[in-house]
Amino acid sequence: MTQQKIDRRIKSGRGSGVKESYEPWIKVWDIKSKGVSHLVSGVKVHRTHHLISNAERDYLTVLEHENSIIDIREQFPLLTQAETQAIANSLNYRHPVYPGTQIPVVMTTDFLITYLDSSGEVKVAARSVKYRKEFEDANIGVQNRMAEKLAIEEKYWASRQIEWRLVLHENLSKVRIANLTILRTYASIHPSLPTEKNIGNLFDFLSQCKTDQVPLKALLDQASRNIYIDYIGVKSLFHHLLWNGRLQMDLTSKVISLSQPLHVWIGQYSPAVVAPIEVPDDAKSAS
Repeated sequence: MTQQKIDRRIKSGRGSGVKESYEPWIKVWDIKSKGVSHLVSGVKVHRTHHLISNAERDYLTVLEHENSIIDIREQFPLLTQAETQAIANSLNYRHPVYPGTQIPVVMTTDFLITYLDSSGEVKVAARSVKYRKEFEDANIGVQNRMAEKLAIEEKYWASRQIEWRLVLHENLSKVRIANLTILRTYASIHPSLPTEKNIGNLFDFLSQCKTDQVPLKALLDQASRNIYIDYIGVKSLFHHLLWNGRLQMDLTSKVISLSQPLHVWIGQYSPAVVAPIEVPDDAKSAS
């Protein structure tokens, strides 16, 4: 890595833009490691997300499910290098450099999130996503170095009055992630299905059912016959409504299975639920 290459990246638009026009600073093909990386087509922001761990992929799924979130920018650069160097110096920490060089690394935050707060105001929050095991398995020197880098990152965002938090993957509910992964595949369905008429008919049917007493497949079979939509269509609509919150369930109790009953209820729908981007307490950790 050279400073000229960094300058070319900046000039090309890396790390700039919003929503569909955003260009991540790091793309999966930039990473020369044996780690797991993912190119994920977004369902909240319709572009390809560049994720460099399973933890980032899972957290993206959590973020996409939050109705209050309006933009998700991954691998966001902490520019300028001079600024993060000054922060490192103020903390008496060594600033990271690219291997084999004295070029200061362009540090990044895993996710920069734009959301609507409870008053409808647009806010921004920063999140780093790590594995607790990564810290626990490291020796004390490596642990301290990881903590130093996170401290630089935290201070960078604090200087901008932007909240930063560390999210530990192990604190995310595995059942919640499994359910959201299933429901995410129904985030976008054929527009002929989620009409207010079809939704109203399905809600009328469900309001007369004890959904926790009949296997889900049997329930959807009955719904198909009742509202005159084929089984595949009803299944898609049902899961789509669970994804967007018009139908609700306990996402952390058990994984959705067609062979098992599923307790669902009709939610209070708002196209932009004004809730903070904070995911449930089990999905966040600061240190």
